[in-house]
Amino acid sequence: MTTSTELVPMILPTVMIPFTLVSVGLSIFATFIAGLFGIQLKLEGPRKLLEVLLKPKVLLTALALNVLILGGIQGWKWWINYPKLIRTIEAQSDERAIPSSTLYEDVPTVITNFSSSNSSTSSLKISQKWRIDTGKGSFRGAVVSSNRIFTGNDLGIVSELDLSSGKLIRTFYIGTPATTEITIWKNFMYLGEGVHDTHHARIYQFDLTTGAYKKSYQTLGHTEAQPVMGSFEGRDILFSAAGEDGFHAIDPMTMKEIWKVNLGHSDSGALVHNGVVFVGTGREKGNDRKNKSYAAALDFKTGELLWKRELSASSWMRPVIVGENVCYISGEIYFVSERGHITCMNKETGAHTIAHNTVSPIASTPKVLDNSILYVSIRGVICRFDLEEKTDLWCFDTKGRGYSLAGASYDPKRNVVLYPSKKNGLYVLDPSTGELLNQWTPSKDEGEWKSTYADVAVAGDYWIISDNYGSVRAINATDPSQALKN
Repeated sequence: MTTSTELVPMILPTVMIPFTLVSVGLSIFATFIAGLFGIQLKLEGPRKLLEVLLKPKVLLTALALNVLILGGIQGWKWWINYPKLIRTIEAQSDERAIPSSTLYEDVPTVITNFSSSNSSTSSLKISQKWRIDTGKGSFRGAVVSSNRIFTGNDLGIVSELDLSSGKLIRTFYIGTPATTEITIWKNFMYLGEGVHDTHHARIYQFDLTTGAYKKSYQTLGHTEAQPVMGSFEGRDILFSAAGEDGFHAIDPMTMKEIWKVNLGHSDSGALVHNGVVFVGTGREKGNDRKNKSYAAALDFKTGELLWKRELSASSWMRPVIVGENVCYISGEIYFVSERGHITCMNKETGAHTIAHNTVSPIASTPKVLDNSILYVSIRGVICRFDLEEKTDLWCFDTKGRGYSLAGASYDPKRNVVLYPSKKNGLYVLDPSTGELLNQWTPSKDEGEWKSTYADVAVAGDYWIISDNYGSVRAINATDPSQALKN
């Protein structure tokens, strides 16, 4: 057996090599540090480094520099993610304000529940009526009221367009990305602002009669979900999610808080039904263990928690009511995941009734067609899920690349399902079979099709499509066979 003393000659050179390299490295680093403070230092090793670093002058200067640099970085991040000052919004609003005599139809929320029609779907002719550039960032899509279209962009400008011609009527200014869908109520316009990193975001109120900014409600989080107007027993309340700052109930006239509840990170719009407010929460960006995800039911007037149930994944979009069920779609977008979910509970008790897994996460607004749910995964797979059979009636894969937040829309007049894909144009499907009826893309003269995260807005004879690069289009679909009959 070899003794320990016999190993010394072999080990010593091997150990000394890395120690020598470290020593030389520290000496060079010490010389560099000393030079920053005007101290000449020969290449004498780590001992001089410690002498330099432990001098009170060096320690205090280094501490001050660290505080200054870190404080500056944090201060800059805080400032660029803070909304525009109210005085700036007021000044811009005064410049842009144009009165209107239009009596705007109330749009308290986006319609999600439909009964299927018996219209023909076999021979639609699709054409582009008009297209206009409103600026990059039409994230949540257009809202239509009284022959007017409202849509926002990344510069914090909301454009009001004429539905028939696409002509720009007027603009409204908030300065921070106008990502939310617009809410119209009693000739007032309400909208939130910002992206995930925005803080202290507001809900804004504009007077559509004068075109001027009126009031705002400030939260501590971001307000990128649509503010939803609800009514119950003669009382009107505006509801808004505010990220980490929870969920807020606001007086729509005074823009003052009525109640506030924080169940976790809230980005989804509310569903108001018979005096109950249904909300969902998601996992915090950058920390998937910080928050669990929940479905919850709150009392309309007080915010009292009626029930709360844990979800399998984050709920980023508004739930839907199907019969006695309230159903949540869920899926992760900030963390790697290969599953999405539809989870339904009894709307009165919160008892679980249905659980359905999907092949990829869902982060788009679901629609209800009869007793089924139309949903789209972030990979562009469109499905119709039947609650009675508890299975997908059909699915159609658009083979999307990357991910999209656009959902499916239903046009009851033409009895078709619409999906604006990220790269491959507009898909038109038969709602009964999922069969592809048409795939429309614009011609070169009509403007390139670009990525869209927004649902198609169905408005009478038009389909309104807004992409994430500023194009708003009005698409007209006619049935030639019906035209011949007329």
